[in-house]
Amino acid sequence: MIKKNAFIIALLIIYILFLAKDHIFGFVDNTSNLTSRVFNDKLDYYKKEYESMQELLNIPYADYPVIYSRVILRDIYAFYDEIVIGKGSSDGVKKQDLVINELGVIGIVKDVNKHSSIVELLTNSDLELSVKINNSYGILESSDKEIIVKNIKLDQEITVGDDVYTSGLTKIPGDIYIGKVKEIKKDNLELEYIIKVDAINYLEDITYVAVIGEAK
Repeated sequence: MIKKNAFIIALLIIYILFLAKDHIFGFVDNTSNLTSRVFNDKLDYYKKEYESMQELLNIPYADYPVIYSRVILRDIYAFYDEIVIGKGSSDGVKKQDLVINELGVIGIVKDVNKHSSIVELLTNSDLELSVKINNSYGILESSDKEIIVKNIKLDQEITVGDDVYTSGLTKIPGDIYIGKVKEIKKDNLELEYIIKVDAINYLEDITYVAVIGEAK
């Protein structure tokens, strides 16, 4: 009797599995597809990170001490103001050091701790940076998250698409790329230009950076 009951139970289990086979195989297929997608997403992520690191490592700044780091914190409430990087005074980082990523300047070191530093981004309204456009020198700052350059007289030749670089007039190294001129206006007194710079595109996504010190 016990054997018969066990046999009936076994048949019942087989019958239930038969009825549910489509759902089971469908679940396995979906799990396999999901695993494949997750793997591909991770592969794309690490490939992008590797390419970013390679581009950063290939930037030729032989005349300056360079310290490479990763962004370890970016507060959503200060997203366009600052980031925290994982290198500090023990690594040689100093206040007012220039910070770049693989595409150009992103900001300046604001505060330094032993093992981390706060970087003030170009879109921070407190930041000011001496810059050069062609043969003209001005001051880069931010207004409403727009990066602008002021203090360039109207008699200077500036056109949309011109490159913007650090000036080299301060302790910060010169001729380091920042972005391109995207719009040119006159100030209210029509004495100087108000120049908008297109750099926000690469401030959205920052993972690896290089801190550039003073010339050796």
